[in-house]
Amino acid sequence: MNVLLVMRQLLDVRGNDVYCESALLPTLKRFQRLGDLSICTYRYEGQSAMPVDTPVPIDRDKVDFLNNEKSLRLRYLDRRYNRETLERRIKDADLVVGYVPGTVCDLALDIAHRQGKKYLSFVVACIWDGTWHHANWKARLMAPIFFVETRRTIRRSDYAWYVTEQFLQQRYPTQGLSLGCTDTSIDELDPVVLQRRLARIGQTGGTLKLLTVGHLDVGFKGQQFVIAAMAELPQVEYYMIGAGSGDRLKRLAAQQGVGGRIHFLGKMNRRDVLRVMDDMDIYVQVSLQEGLPRSVAEAMSRAMPVIGSRTGGIPEMIADAYITRRKSVSDIVRIVRGFSRDTLEQQARRNFEQARHYQPSEVERKIDDFFALLQRKVQGE
Repeated sequence: MNVLLVMRQLLDVRGNDVYCESALLPTLKRFQRLGDLSICTYRYEGQSAMPVDTPVPIDRDKVDFLNNEKSLRLRYLDRRYNRETLERRIKDADLVVGYVPGTVCDLALDIAHRQGKKYLSFVVACIWDGTWHHANWKARLMAPIFFVETRRTIRRSDYAWYVTEQFLQQRYPTQGLSLGCTDTSIDELDPVVLQRRLARIGQTGGTLKLLTVGHLDVGFKGQQFVIAAMAELPQVEYYMIGAGSGDRLKRLAAQQGVGGRIHFLGKMNRRDVLRVMDDMDIYVQVSLQEGLPRSVAEAMSRAMPVIGSRTGGIPEMIADAYITRRKSVSDIVRIVRGFSRDTLEQQARRNFEQARHYQPSEVERKIDDFFALLQRKVQGE
């Protein structure tokens, strides 16, 4: 079966070798299990939150790079190259898979629909939350249009794979066959990690180290709310991993008088992120837009207590007492102040146990069952 994956996740080519972010590789390998995989996507130009340094086991001639539709002109007026490239690839495909949301995925579905090809929407995030809360006013202006286009794409899909169990399904329903299962697959859990975390908690002094992983400049990852909360949390240090200049966050930290307790660690590969997590006390993801965040699952696998916002699939992952209202600085302050040695230990144990849901054995079983059914339907069995 020939499968075409259309996405806006970034790939790079060096010589004849194709590279991606390490976190993307397991998902690409899963789609390769569906059949002979080709990919249409954007090319890496230094804008990724994580290093694009992991080899992808795919031939270079199976990858086409599209124009990045980052402007209204490229999205609506100058799409000839993208359209012609997608039409050529879709013509040879038995199944088209689109990473949703994404304007090129909306375009691919329209083409697949006209050509009578089956289409799978891989729903990884909420376009409304991502654009309505974006730092760029132009993105906020387009939020209603993107929302309607994305709902239409998913509703018309023959199949849909949602990375949440409830949230994305309710906001973007489909008429087709669907799966609700994370694409996040962490390492097999090591009990030593929990033992080390509990020992660290037992040695915790007066200072707590908070950590967030995410791009620094998009606005919807929520780091600004943690920085604002630090004015009322004098015993807290805040660390951030991710690409971007962070200029807006640095200005806010200076205005709040907390710049000396803010630490920008830059981009890191996955192994280094895990190493840093082991040296932190609490993971914080108070985003305004998420699907089911991989970084939260990774933090849970390191037995970290987690604070998260009521956004996307986050409430499906962590305990209710540690969920904040969106944009609520006071909730962050209250929850951080409320941690004690006992509650830190309790959440470390709880999150480590919950992380079992994201182990490969559990995730792959659900995906394999869905893919087997999907293959039978596409091939008309």
